[in-house]
Amino acid sequence: MAKRITLPQLVEKIQNRKLSPQEARDYFLVEPNARRPFDFNTYINVENVDVKNFESLARDADALVTNVQAATSGRTRKAARNSKMRHSIVAEGDSWFRLPHVWPFPKTCIDFLQAAGYPIANLAHWGDTLDEMLAIGEFWPYVDNGYDPLLFSAGGNDILGNGGLASFLNEFDVGHVKPSDAPYYVRHEFYRNLDLVVSNLRTGLIEPMATRHANKKIIMHGYDYVIPQKDGQWLGSPMQYQGLDPTFNAGLCQAIVRLMIDAYNSKLKSLASKYSNTFIYLDLRGTVGKTEWYDELHGKEVAAKKIAAKFAKVIDSITITAEERATARVHLPFRSAA
Repeated sequence: MAKRITLPQLVEKIQNRKLSPQEARDYFLVEPNARRPFDFNTYINVENVDVKNFESLARDADALVTNVQAATSGRTRKAARNSKMRHSIVAEGDSWFRLPHVWPFPKTCIDFLQAAGYPIANLAHWGDTLDEMLAIGEFWPYVDNGYDPLLFSAGGNDILGNGGLASFLNEFDVGHVKPSDAPYYVRHEFYRNLDLVVSNLRTGLIEPMATRHANKKIIMHGYDYVIPQKDGQWLGSPMQYQGLDPTFNAGLCQAIVRLMIDAYNSKLKSLASKYSNTFIYLDLRGTVGKTEWYDELHGKEVAAKKIAAKFAKVIDSITITAEERATARVHLPFRSAA
């Protein structure tokens, strides 16, 4: 049984980096935010934490949970990878780059890259949309002050309608039950929204980067083939609302999501072709095995490691010279997986 503490004591543990992983599990509760994909609601576990006079904070502990990562990381992270990793890296994104560091959530690819010694300043936060990232521009001061490359994970919330996936889908029709019928169910509204998302990415990130820092790189992925689940908060339930059942119509539901993911990746690939000096597209489709999903949208740690390996391969290709690669090849992290 966890030792009951006061909220000020919990805050002190976090600030002093003395919160153990087990204590994080005992003192916080996290649940999916059904209204917003890739997002979670965070709470303080009032059974183990005395929140007298701080009741409102207990109902929204997002800021505290965000700081738990530093408090629980200890000294397990390796030092930056000597001379060949003089490049400091900044990461901006959503929950594919950062999940709450409390049980039972798995580590992300950024966690594994950092543990392998990549010097990454991780600005990502679960639930953030592309529009929010671009409007705040928290990553620009890092880029302007020498960080290169910029790892970017965004668009998942936006292309799924920020919780309104059902509005992009036609109702189930008994004449369209095969996976090959997936195009029938994706409404034009999805593609119009996708064009807007990609336009914002181009004008709000890629073109400004090319203008401000012609030689710096953005590395961005387009997610993998996520799998709708029965009563799933973000995919399954909106599909069921339109009569598409992830259990009885599993192949069809997966094909619909696959079509959407492919459409987004196709747009990113086109951007990479047009802005090849600035924008690098990383194709992660097919990386996460069907049994390697933690929930509808996030992979388990075994999947995160594979994703980290693919990021590492691209990072190394642009930050390590040929001479350094030849002399340090055996020391490159993820080499066998990349």
